[in-house]
Amino acid sequence: MSTALIILGHGSRNPAATEQFMELVAQLRAQRDEPVLPAFMELAEPSLADAVADAVAGGAVEIVVQPCFLFDGMHIRRDVPEMLAGFAAERPGVMFRFGRPLGADARIAEILLERAGEATCLG
Repeated sequence: MSTALIILGHGSRNPAATEQFMELVAQLRAQRDEPVLPAFMELAEPSLADAVADAVAGGAVEIVVQPCFLFDGMHIRRDVPEMLAGFAAERPGVMFRFGRPLGADARIAEILLERAGEATCLG
């Protein structure tokens, strides 16, 4: 059974933000034997629909969509579940799973404190 992992970001008009997201996806790819694909909700490509199509074309029979979102907003509660239900209806042989947002995790709190310690003076 082939499982594809789709990392879902919000998307940005800023090419540097997209590049950083793709860097994260590349780091995840280096840690996994199975496919890791990027996807965005809006403002950047590929879309979630395109990533799902690529995963299926690559032979995935299970697709895990892991949001790279901090908290539980409307995309997480409504938009993505509705999209995944539609993809599942179109592809009855493929199982879709949806991960939780990153949330208030102690590991994120540690990174925030580290970044605060690295903050530069602006004036």
